[in-house]
Amino acid sequence: MKHSAILLGSVATLACLSVAGLAPAESLRVAVISQSANNWPLFVAEEKGYFQREGLQIEIVVTGDSGRQLDGLAAGTYHITHQAADHFIQATEDGKDLFIFMTIARPIFDFVVAPDIRSIKDLRGKTIALDRPTTGYWLLFQKAFARNGLSPEAYKTLPNLGGAENRFLAVKEGRAQGTFLNPPLSLEAIAQGFPRLTTLAEHFPDFPATSGGARRDWAKANEATLVRYLRASISAIDWLLDPKNRDEALRIFKNRVQVDERHLQPSYDAFVRTGLVRGGKLSMEGTQQVLELMAESGQLKSPLPPPEKYADPKYLQKAAER
Repeated sequence: MKHSAILLGSVATLACLSVAGLAPAESLRVAVISQSANNWPLFVAEEKGYFQREGLQIEIVVTGDSGRQLDGLAAGTYHITHQAADHFIQATEDGKDLFIFMTIARPIFDFVVAPDIRSIKDLRGKTIALDRPTTGYWLLFQKAFARNGLSPEAYKTLPNLGGAENRFLAVKEGRAQGTFLNPPLSLEAIAQGFPRLTTLAEHFPDFPATSGGARRDWAKANEATLVRYLRASISAIDWLLDPKNRDEALRIFKNRVQVDERHLQPSYDAFVRTGLVRGGKLSMEGTQQVLELMAESGQLKSPLPPPEKYADPKYLQKAAER
């Protein structure tokens, strides 16, 4: 009986060993703001065993709040967080020793318009619904419009409407003829007959939106762990970007996130085909674009620090090499 107990205990211990070197799997707490398409690579890395292959056991924590999430990262409650690049930059400016180590996705924002709008120039004399005039993503659309011959003086704005639902309501009611939305609301708007005029990713392919970040001191002390995390993430991204995996990718996502069946394929198109960044590439040029945008909106003061203050691609480079 005693011998059987020892044997069962040995089997249980072996079952908990990772495939990477037969060592106990290392636990990492990864915080995300919500269960959304931005977590698709995480879901794939778990489902396909990429984390397990690297000897990692990942606990995904949904925080629901970007500020609390950054506080938890700085305090060591989480090892890694996924959120917008400008969140990490602002936290660094506030004195937190954080940095960005990868880009997961470009900004997935659709500019949806009234049915009679066919081109950017058709917005001349029309009204655009906004939350705040200094919102970063709106400033990017403003730049894109100017590059295409539509200056800010050529249209009117309906500002301070608040959330996306209120902005879309203004377009439906005819008080405005365009606004920017992200999925799933943008998909719902398109389904209701309000076409997608353009997307941010078309104009700013290097601009980082959802990014991975950590504490600098933790990353320095746990370089091998972070590199393994990135290696698994790269494998998941590569798998997602392979069109032959589409059906399985949709199944994985549907099992993890509550999503309207009508929006499942469009979510894949928006995130995987448009937003997802191959290899998690961290563009320092893109980080510079974020800094310049934050300066325009008054969040940063000139002269701007170099992007290296906020981002470091060396861990991603080491993961790609291995």
